[in-house]
Amino acid sequence: MIEHKKKQSFHNKKIAKTFSLSFVLVGILGIIFLDKLIEVFLLSNDMSKQSPLSIGILFIICMGIILYFLLRHMQKIIFNIEKSYNELKQEDQDRLLPYEFALNNSVDAIYLFTLEAKFVYVNQAACDMVGYSKEEMLDMLLEEMDPNFDRNSAQSCMLEIKNSKYWRIETTQKKKDGTIFPVEVSGHGFIYSGTDYICAFGRDMSQKQEYRNKITKINSQLKKSLDEKEILLKEIHHRVKNNMEIVSSLLNMQARRSSDNKFKDAMKKSRSRIHTMALVHEFLYLGENLAYINFPDYIKKLVYDIKDIYIGQNIEVNIYLNIDKLIVSTNKCIQIGMVLHELCVNALKYACNENKDNILSIKMNIINEFINIKIKDNGKGIENITSLYQHNSIGMQLIHSIVQDQLDGDIEFSNNNGLECNIKFLKKELAYG
Repeated sequence: MIEHKKKQSFHNKKIAKTFSLSFVLVGILGIIFLDKLIEVFLLSNDMSKQSPLSIGILFIICMGIILYFLLRHMQKIIFNIEKSYNELKQEDQDRLLPYEFALNNSVDAIYLFTLEAKFVYVNQAACDMVGYSKEEMLDMLLEEMDPNFDRNSAQSCMLEIKNSKYWRIETTQKKKDGTIFPVEVSGHGFIYSGTDYICAFGRDMSQKQEYRNKITKINSQLKKSLDEKEILLKEIHHRVKNNMEIVSSLLNMQARRSSDNKFKDAMKKSRSRIHTMALVHEFLYLGENLAYINFPDYIKKLVYDIKDIYIGQNIEVNIYLNIDKLIVSTNKCIQIGMVLHELCVNALKYACNENKDNILSIKMNIINEFINIKIKDNGKGIENITSLYQHNSIGMQLIHSIVQDQLDGDIEFSNNNGLECNIKFLKKELAYG
């Protein structure tokens, strides 16, 4: 209905034509009426007897009637135009009401600028943020609110926003009372009625900056606490390693006091096992990560330390290591290290002889979801291979217990130009470098 009236009143190009034709038509009818009235008046009366006053009065009466109809018609047109205008105005107000509500109740400040960086619109949040009224802000320039700009840089900023698809900046604004506070501003350019404008959105960053400072402080405290705990853990590993070395020294002292070779050999193995565990704590103490150990480096150090303990200077042993790059947890490192220790000790003791090219090969590779370990020497092998599954010695008991019960894996021995041991278990608790 309103659209129809809008077309009839403001956008109807026939209004002027209709009004003009109506004026001409009423004027012609009025003249014809006046002519007939005068004719009748003159025919019934002697012209010589009529005074100019009578004719003038008659003319005025006729023109009054004509003007009445003309003004009445104009009054109807004006009334319809005013009515349509008011309806359109109310419609626009109703249509813009949600947008005005959203703008005025926005948490973020909203500004409209000209390219000269002059405010042409601000919402209530913008006023509340800086403490000015809307009237005061509409008389201000950007640099009066943001002390980081001057006249030239403010206008340059408007052009930069206009030519940027995404524009954002962290700056500061000054309140009416002189308080400076941080604010994040984003902006976009647009054209309205052929004129360029800048729409900007501002958000008070005071609370966010306060949270950021708190988080930074908390992170600093946590880092300090973490560093202290790391130092403490390193010191603990260092002390554990030292204590194990003390135990190893005590066992060595005890072995020297005895003349029993079996006892001395048992003490030597015990010291070697203790060293295997102590080596883990040494790597943790010297390493950067207190949860995982670089396994290839650990195995290399372990094997060569065992070689130094069990192999004399007259025996040459070529050690070949093929260890995939693994970062192993402390628990798994000790378990695998103990198994490798027992197997390497047996190989070095029983497969290596003088005047022989002795070889010890250790491979540890990732194959699908499993870790495969192969330890092989080039000795004579063993005649009764089944005896290795009977757990007769402490070493074999330790090997089978760790592989089967703790690693949940399988172990297999075979003679292959020397004794070969294959171990397979799932790659649990392992991280990879």
